[in-house]
Amino acid sequence: MSNPSLLKKAREILTHTKQAPLPGPTTNEARDTTSMIESAAPNTRPVYWETGTGQILGPAVPEFLMRVASSYWIVTTFGGQIQWINADRLRSRKAFEEQATVREVELIHSF
Repeated sequence: MSNPSLLKKAREILTHTKQAPLPGPTTNEARDTTSMIESAAPNTRPVYWETGTGQILGPAVPEFLMRVASSYWIVTTFGGQIQWINADRLRSRKAFEEQATVREVELIHSF
């Protein structure tokens, strides 16, 4: 369930004209192209994405969609925090459900 104050803050950040540049490519070619951000449709399906550690997270409902040059981004709230997800990190619900369960283990020290 989304936090209304976080959503309000995200909308303020995304619509404020003096914010830092949006994430995306940093080449001169990318700087010369136009960025586009828009609200996601209200009936958008939840998304799942892979983290840098290989874990697949989700579900999260997209709130905004963004294009910077040829990169596409999804903005969502997950775990009480705003997440920027590059479209190349998106995964299927099936992959999410079939991923191996991460278990913490305690190392055994022998002296």
